[in-house]
Amino acid sequence: PWPAEAVPVLALSQLDGPGIDLAEFRGAPVIVHFFATWCAPCIEEMASLNALAAVGKGSPAILAVSVGEVDARVRNFFRDRPVAFPILLDRDRGAMKTWQVEGLPTSFVLDRGLRPAFKAAEPLDWTSPSVAAVLAALPSTPPKNNRGEKETPP
Repeated sequence: PWPAEAVPVLALSQLDGPGIDLAEFRGAPVIVHFFATWCAPCIEEMASLNALAAVGKGSPAILAVSVGEVDARVRNFFRDRPVAFPILLDRDRGAMKTWQVEGLPTSFVLDRGLRPAFKAAEPLDWTSPSVAAVLAALPSTPPKNNRGEKETPP
């Protein structure tokens, strides 16, 4: 479990794409994954996250955050290992500090309301039955707004 009261802001440039704001993903579970291309466990976990993304419908959105690396290095890394989710660039390690990431890889699972659910400060096999069970336990309905109506993604 991740006992945080609220999820920190996350708005970063995307590798070879427009910026992305975590707030855009409200209504879907999200995995925010901090990694570096020089981190051997991160490389293995990236393949596992990509396998989860390939499942498609029902799987969480994935945002991978490259920490403190130059764009060219990250681009070269993914040229040989393409993935089906956005790669965000935390060039100055500001997001890493805001999210209180102490080591790599670190992943955060957010529920459909972008509320803290789980944190993993170690590599995971995202396709394993135990991880699948945790992800399946996330609430399946969007949170309600102040009027008692279900929120819908923007």
